[in-house]
Amino acid sequence: MALIKCKECGHEISDEALACPNCGKPQRDKPPSVSLSRQITVYSVSLFLPPFGLWYVWKYLKQKDGKSKKIGIAAAILTVISIIVTIWFTERFVNSINQVLNSVNIYNY
Repeated sequence: MALIKCKECGHEISDEALACPNCGKPQRDKPPSVSLSRQITVYSVSLFLPPFGLWYVWKYLKQKDGKSKKIGIAAAILTVISIIVTIWFTERFVNSINQVLNSVNIYNY
């Protein structure tokens, strides 16, 4: 654990401190929760709302602890898989609509 100077008052504090004990100014953001309920939320958003999962990826991967990084990696994997599956299903859907429209156009001429 290293010592750093407070951004506001210059008091020496731990580099892990969320706020300066001297002036009370925040030094860094509060780390994201790694509770089971929070993980379920992160993974659900990553899987069902893929672009929004990227925000969680960034938020958790920038943390120093290993558990947060694992959550960020899992969210990244789920987000990428979900984006690939969404693109694949969308492409198949558009192709099937095109086939139907083409078959209707053939019979109209």
